[in-house]
Amino acid sequence: MVVKTGNLTLEIPLQITSYRFFIDQCLDFANKNSGLGKDFKRTAKFKLAIMELLTNAMKHGKVVSYLDIQCYQNEVVIKKIDNGERFTFKDVDTDKHYDFPIDPFTGPSKINAILGNNYTLLINIKGENEIEFLEPPALDYLSLDHVPENFGLMIIKQCCDTFHYRYNEVLAQNIFEVIFRF
Repeated sequence: MVVKTGNLTLEIPLQITSYRFFIDQCLDFANKNSGLGKDFKRTAKFKLAIMELLTNAMKHGKVVSYLDIQCYQNEVVIKKIDNGERFTFKDVDTDKHYDFPIDPFTGPSKINAILGNNYTLLINIKGENEIEFLEPPALDYLSLDHVPENFGLMIIKQCCDTFHYRYNEVLAQNIFEVIFRF
């Protein structure tokens, strides 16, 4: 049985100068309300995921965004929520453009998706309004000039156990969900 032990919802600050305090607030909350703080590497990955979600909000949100952290007995769930532009991608193999809701949705399928400036990431289309980011292959960039747009998605996926994007049609919300299990 999973018992909910804590919930924190914060508006993502517009000023980058407030980010350090925001990150510390998220980290303190998770450490006090979950088993996350018992593992230094896990805590560092949690902090990095929060930083990348903040970067995502700053670069792509252009609207008020929220971070919601839910602490449970065996996991911490982070959601970045906004009402900005929906997430879109294209299939590498078919060049088909996807937007949410995915219509027609024919069933779960794994594809190699093109994101941003020709960066690819494996995803699992789980439903008409949900995708899961899958473990990327090992990459070795020769310089920062070659680091693609949406690189933060790969960083987040490598930090956590599960990483989803959901589009809530009713509320017109983008929800990036990051889960850490322990």
